[in-house]
Amino acid sequence: MKKIFTLVALAALAIGVNAQEKDDQGHEAGVYPVKSVTWKEITWKNGNNKKDKDNNDLLYLMGTGNGYATLLAKYSYSDDKSEWQVSPEYTYINYEKGESGTPAYGLYYRFTPKVAGKLKISVWVNKGGDNRKTFVVKGSDGKPLTPFVDYVFDGYINGKNVNTNQPKIDEATGQQAVDNDGNPVWIQAPQYFSAEEFKAQHDAAYVVEGVDAQPYKLSFNGQAVWGFINFDVAAGESYVVYQQSSQLGFGGYDFAPEGGATESYISCLDMGEGIVLNTEFANAVDELGVAKVITNEGSVVTFSTANMDVKAVGGAEPASVEPDFDNTGISAIKADFSNTAAPVYNLAGQQVNSGFKGLVIQNGKKFVVK
Repeated sequence: MKKIFTLVALAALAIGVNAQEKDDQGHEAGVYPVKSVTWKEITWKNGNNKKDKDNNDLLYLMGTGNGYATLLAKYSYSDDKSEWQVSPEYTYINYEKGESGTPAYGLYYRFTPKVAGKLKISVWVNKGGDNRKTFVVKGSDGKPLTPFVDYVFDGYINGKNVNTNQPKIDEATGQQAVDNDGNPVWIQAPQYFSAEEFKAQHDAAYVVEGVDAQPYKLSFNGQAVWGFINFDVAAGESYVVYQQSSQLGFGGYDFAPEGGATESYISCLDMGEGIVLNTEFANAVDELGVAKVITNEGSVVTFSTANMDVKAVGGAEPASVEPDFDNTGISAIKADFSNTAAPVYNLAGQQVNSGFKGLVIQNGKKFVVK
């Protein structure tokens, strides 16, 4: 399990655990910003095809990697190997403890509407433990929207099926199949849950005495879900959709601008001779779905439609990271403290106010305030 540092611990480690513990170049053990990263293979591919209530295919684009806030380089001396080693360290944003921000690495999707309207995003949400949380985060303040309040979800739960009016045919007899008790068997389709019905399923699983134990978890009872995130969006605002410590399947989106016609984008297309990625993603991969252009951030795919700008980042596990030992090499960024409620610390681990100038850490990220 990866060790997750608090901001204070991160600040302390960044200036060195032990001033006497240095390599031949004078570099101390600690956690440093990443100068460069070499990723393991990153793929964009079709996967986890699911059905809707009419047994039509719902196709999802699957990227690799998790969504995390910060990728850092841990530099330490190994007594066992008698050498200095570098390993990746990750930090995640704990929204439930008041932290804010958006992921900088891993797998996430950013939608920026050019006009106000209603956005409907098709997603597949992985099953799993408490880390399988789905977030829709406003880019301007780094705060997540509240599920079932600021946005709703309708769709399907793995394993929840209903009979259709179509008989299942026994290939041997050509007649309708029967079960062991002689009852006729019908073709099944996934059961559709409206937004109200889905919330009721969520509440039954997680709400105890009026308290929601998992407000950001859409999957439950060990089952994946797939369907549609629906919410109102403002012109020029960005909305980042991702999961921490899990993939998020992307099926596309519908955007209904105020006073305009709905535009639709489908990530994967059924061309009759097989499933292919839509143009923007197909241009970013080779014939096996492996990303062709990789940056420090990951595999970045951007495109624009008439009313929407989309940025998708896919990131796998790092194969290796290179520490940036020179703090002067950190890009100078003008921080806008009015857009976030997260505390800010200096490298001594002391909380500072918005007037502080110099090298600071906020949301697990290190930057210079001038």
